[in-house]
Amino acid sequence: MPTSAEETTDVRITRQDRRAAEILVALSRNKRYHPRKGDEKNSSNKKGKAEKEDNSKETMMIIKAWNLAKPDPVENIPSRVAKLVDQFSQPIKKQLTVSDVKEDQRRLMLGKDEVKKKMHPLLTGSEIKRLKEGLDVTVYGPGNVSRTMRFKMWSSTPVLTSGWKGFVDACDLKEHCDFIHIWMFRRRETRELCFVIEKTKYSTITKPLAKEISDQIN
Repeated sequence: MPTSAEETTDVRITRQDRRAAEILVALSRNKRYHPRKGDEKNSSNKKGKAEKEDNSKETMMIIKAWNLAKPDPVENIPSRVAKLVDQFSQPIKKQLTVSDVKEDQRRLMLGKDEVKKKMHPLLTGSEIKRLKEGLDVTVYGPGNVSRTMRFKMWSSTPVLTSGWKGFVDACDLKEHCDFIHIWMFRRRETRELCFVIEKTKYSTITKPLAKEISDQIN
């Protein structure tokens, strides 16, 4: 018995059909495996940031030990001045940045919250108000270096400026590898406002600290 025309029709796959199928497979592969442009950019940014920051275990151990150290500020002050120190503030600690030592910047930036917490107790109300204009101070450092500087608010950021560039050169301060403790104090007989800076150099640290490490500094 003859079958119906529907049952006996041959299925023919043409060259055009094969080409269309190949195109669909290729499109499917591109969609499945190729990341979107935004994803590529985000991934590249994260990789670039990681390469520019130091997040090594070795550096973490170094910074934890440095943060626990309690250097004596008197070691960086002439003995005649050390005898006349009224009181030291708590130290501010920081890794020197490129902008701290850059030739055309000429200022050391200090954290606003840290200055308020650790140094404002040594200032009078009048001096705090005058920080917008600036206060003349003497800054002492390694090797009996001393410079007259200006301690002031730059916008909303406390800075040491004016003589800072000469201090950087005299103390051979470098970005990233140099870490500093900085104290404020007064001379008892004159009430002169002063700072003293102690530096520690770690030649193995050549990049800014990753946040996980910098958070160890307090």
